[in-house]
Amino acid sequence: MTLPDFYSQRGLNVETYDVDRDMRGTPCEGDIDFYLEMAAACAGPVLELASGTGRVTFALAEAGYDCTGLELSDAMLARAREKLALAAAPVQTRLRLVYGDMTNFDLGQQFHLVVIPFRAFQALLTPEAERSCLESIRRHLAPDGRLVIDIFDPCLNLVLPGRIARSEPLARREVRHPRTGNVVRIDVLDRFNDTLNQVLEETWRFSEIDPTGATIREETESLRLRWLYRQEMRYLLELCGFEVEAEYSDFFRSPPAYGKEQVWVAHVPQ
Repeated sequence: MTLPDFYSQRGLNVETYDVDRDMRGTPCEGDIDFYLEMAAACAGPVLELASGTGRVTFALAEAGYDCTGLELSDAMLARAREKLALAAAPVQTRLRLVYGDMTNFDLGQQFHLVVIPFRAFQALLTPEAERSCLESIRRHLAPDGRLVIDIFDPCLNLVLPGRIARSEPLARREVRHPRTGNVVRIDVLDRFNDTLNQVLEETWRFSEIDPTGATIREETESLRLRWLYRQEMRYLLELCGFEVEAEYSDFFRSPPAYGKEQVWVAHVPQ
């Protein structure tokens, strides 16, 4: 059975995305503050690629920055537009939401800051797609602009070849549905690692449970991501004409470290 792709449908995953993205205590803690600092330093319009429901883009627009969010998922983009319709008038003026593919886009303007938060770059499953994305970004980056990309640094014990499956879920957490108030249980059921192509595929199950304990909705989706090794990412940026100016292992500007985040800040040398 072929499962729906992550974020490809209006359902529990998209409906709970905002409440499931509290980054406190996670490797991405502090990311919005980091992007706000970068936006202040760049002093110009901001582009977020794979902007989803707007977790980062809305925060930037609320802080006074002109922003464009580009998103390929119809379901995620529809949710972001619902939020924008309810936002304050200044945010509606500053924020533009666009349907598009981050591997090939033309927005007709340049940006002083381009960000790809929360590992969204890893949804590109081939080196060719990664290069196409970076080349599109380069065309849109102002001469003094900056690019920030966040990906995870792969732990080698988690990317061993083949299928990882157990009798219990590999991971489990619970959130509250923002509309119904019901518990939504999120289980990662299994993972398959394609080590030749550096692609992982996980099966995620989303279950909405009412106050009696009954499961009233259950949906399953497939998450696929490509992992990139640290030096591979550096060479990829350089190959596409960027110069790395900073590399961190978290959003508090800690130095590079194995198994944490890869937070890259790059520019195009003049």
